[in-house]
Amino acid sequence: MLIAIVVGILPLMFRTQNRIFWWFDLISGICFILDYILRWSTADYRLKKNNWQAFVIYPFTPMAIIDLLSILPMFNLLAPTFKVVRFSRLLKILRIFKVIRYFEPLEIVVAVIRRQSKILCTVLSLALFYIFITALIMFNAEEDINPETGKYLF
Repeated sequence: MLIAIVVGILPLMFRTQNRIFWWFDLISGICFILDYILRWSTADYRLKKNNWQAFVIYPFTPMAIIDLLSILPMFNLLAPTFKVVRFSRLLKILRIFKVIRYFEPLEIVVAVIRRQSKILCTVLSLALFYIFITALIMFNAEEDINPETGKYLF
C-alpha cells in the first residue's frame, strides 16, 4: 500500500500527463479500492463489534472517509466526463494520510499527541494540511507561460 500511495501521488509532480501516469493511477486506484473493500468487510473485527452495526458505522469513520475520497479521482481516469475541475486531482493528496496506518512509530506519536494535547494536534495537522494543499493549488493553478521565455511562470 505504501508503494501504491507513492505511485498514486507521483503524477501530481508533473504538469504533463504521460500514458505511464495513467497506468500508475489505474493500478494504485485498484489497490485503494481493494483496500477499502477489504477494510469494510472486516469492519466488525476492526471496530470490535460482532454485529451488522459495524458495517454501517465503518464508512463514517475518519480514515474510511479519507480512503473513499482518495478513491474518487480514479473515476476521472475511467470516464473523463466525470472531470468537473482539476480539483479532483487534489483529492489524491489525501492518500498521504493513509501512510499513518502503516507505520507503528507514527501511530505511537499520534496516540501521544491525542492524549497530551488536542489543541496541539489540531494546530499541527491544520498547518501541515494548509502548507501542502496551498503548494499543490499554486502548482496546478499557475499554468500561464511566460511569453518571453516560453517557460511556466511557477
